Amino acid sequence: MAIKASDILKRANITLQDAGYVRWTLPELLWYLNDAMRELALHKPNAVTKTVELALEKGTVQTLDDAYISLVRVVRNLVTLSGSADGRTGGKAITVTKRGSLDSVMPEWQNPAVLPYTVQVEHFVQDMADPRTFYVIPGNDGTGVVEAVVSILPVEVDAPAAPLDIASYDAIELDAPAIFRNALADYVVYRAYTKDSADPSQAQRATAHYNLFAQAIGLKTTSDQSTQLKTTPQTS
Repeated sequence: MAIKASDILKRANITLQDAGYVRWTLPELLWYLNDAMRELALHKPNAVTKTVELALEKGTVQTLDDAYISLVRVVRNLVTLSGSADGRTGGKAITVTKRGSLDSVMPEWQNPAVLPYTVQVEHFVQDMADPRTFYVIPGNDGTGVVEAVVSILPVEVDAPAAPLDIASYDAIELDAPAIFRNALADYVVYRAYTKDSADPSQAQRATAHYNLFAQAIGLKTTSDQSTQLKTTPQTS
């Protein structure tokens, strides 16, 4: 179930205790909501995903288009595509493998003289150093197409025709699962309180709500790391 922009804005407004959206206007809160969506996609790539068809380049190294943030997984080879008369038809499943194990067992797996390029992909390897790059095994002959799940950058939400009317935000749906509703609201509140961060009490509230956002998406914060250091037994 999609999240309505109005759901997040109302929740944030209740926490901020700003009746009438006077101190923090709806357009301002919407800016923060767009920031929250980008932060969610950055720190939890599998939160905003899309299943797509990827035409493969010749060779083992494959790079995602700029429209995608990172690869989540490669699912299967495709026999026919969504635009064909038969629609999208799947072929052989593709499994993930570890680069270290592959290099150890077959050091020259990227050499087509040793492992010839084919249209079908058997395995894929993700490059943790570059989330937009992955490798296919065997290397592809340049005609293969696979189905993959990718992380996408959420669409920027534009202000509605009546930007000061909360009801006008009911028609705006966000590119995020409903499970992240509270996390997004906490991020909006965090940004709102940051506006008055010169006030120590507001700064503390901002930090508290950012920590709630971070905890909800599994992001380690500086305070988490400090607590872990304090509670971890020292060894000599």
